[in-house]
Amino acid sequence: MTTKKPAPDKEPPKKKKSFLQRMLTLLLVAVFVLGAAALTTMEDGKHFTALRRWLMYGEGSATKDVYSYAPNTANRYGTLGDSLLVVSPNSAQLLQDDGSIIYDLSIQTTNPQLSIGKNLAAVCDVGGGTVYLLDGTGIQRTLRKEGELCYYSARLNSSDYLAVIEQKNGYKASAAVYDSAGELLFSFDSYDNYLSDAIVTADGRYLTAVSLEPDNGIFASCLRVYDLLNGELKSSTSIRDGLVLELAANGRRILSLCDKRFTITTMEGEILLDQAYGNLYLNDCALGGKDFCALLLGRYQAGNISTLMTYDMNGKAIASLDLTEEVLDISAAGSCLAVLFDESLVVYDRELTERARLEDTNYAAQVRVQDDGSVLMISGASAWSFLP
Repeated sequence: MTTKKPAPDKEPPKKKKSFLQRMLTLLLVAVFVLGAAALTTMEDGKHFTALRRWLMYGEGSATKDVYSYAPNTANRYGTLGDSLLVVSPNSAQLLQDDGSIIYDLSIQTTNPQLSIGKNLAAVCDVGGGTVYLLDGTGIQRTLRKEGELCYYSARLNSSDYLAVIEQKNGYKASAAVYDSAGELLFSFDSYDNYLSDAIVTADGRYLTAVSLEPDNGIFASCLRVYDLLNGELKSSTSIRDGLVLELAANGRRILSLCDKRFTITTMEGEILLDQAYGNLYLNDCALGGKDFCALLLGRYQAGNISTLMTYDMNGKAIASLDLTEEVLDISAAGSCLAVLFDESLVVYDRELTERARLEDTNYAAQVRVQDDGSVLMISGASAWSFLP
C-alpha cells in the first residue's frame, strides 16, 4: 500500500491548528485563574475552598480516607501534615490516608497531652518527666526531667515554637520557650506563684503564661505576657473567679477558657470579653476558628438542651443557636464550625448558618474540622474524612 504524502500547501493549516490549540490552552488557564480569583473574593473565599476540595478529592459529598488503630479511651488525635497521629499512653502512631502505618513508636506516658504545630507534634506526659517532639518520620527530639521533677504543659504554636511549663528545684515552677529547631529562646523561674500553662503567639513575639496567684484572699488565674524580643514582662491580667482550663492564641488575642467564665484579652492586658457562664454549664468549646471561637453552654451538666454561641476576636457576639439535640463534640478551623450530634454532623459558618450535613456518622464520638472545610470523623477504632 502506498501512503500519499500531503501536499506542501496543506502544512500551514496544521501549524495554525497547533497555534490555536496553544491559545485555547492559555485561554482555559486564564479563565481558570480569573475564576479562582473571583471565587476567592466571593463570600470570603468559601467557593474557592470548595473548588480546592473538589480538585483534591473529587466531586460530591462523601466520606474518604479510613484510618484504623487500637481502641483506647486515653487516645489523643491530631493531624500531622496529611496523616493522622494517634497517641496513647504507650504508643504514637502516624497513619496515612490509605490505611498504611508510617510509624508505630513506643513511648511511656501516664497522662498524654497532645499539641500540634506546623510540622511538629508535642506529646507531654503531664505530671511525668518526658516531652516527645514528633515529626513525619518519628521522634525528632525529647525533653526529660531528672528524679521526681515533672512537666505540667507543653504547647506548640503554628510556627513550631514550643512553650513548656515544668518543675524546677528551688522554684514554684519554670517556663521555657524553644524555637522550631529546639534552641532555647527564653526562660524564667517563678519564685512565688505556680504556673499551669503557657503558649507562644503565632509570630513568635510573645509568651503568655498562666499563673495562679492570690487576689484579695482567693486564688485567681493571672495571664502574664512576656515580650520574647527583650524578655520583659509586657502585661499582667487577673481573671477573678476563674481557673484556666484551656489556653489559645489567635493573632494578638489570648483566649482563656475557665471553669466559670471565658475571656479574650490583648497582649497589652485589655480584657475584650469576660463572659461568665452564670447558672449555665460549660459543655464544650472550639477555639481554633480563623477569626472566631465558639462556646457550648448547657442548662444541665448533661443533656440535650444547650446554646451554641460564636464570638469574634474583639469579644463581640456574632450569633447564637438553641439546640435540642445532644452534642458529642465541636471543632472550629478556618471559617467552619463542625458540630457532632448523636446521629448527625452539621457544619456551620461563624454566623451559625448551616453549610453541610451528614446524617450517618457511623458511631463517631469526636470531630476535627480542617482549614479547607473537610471534617475528620473519629470513632473508637477508626477515623475517616467527610468532604462537604
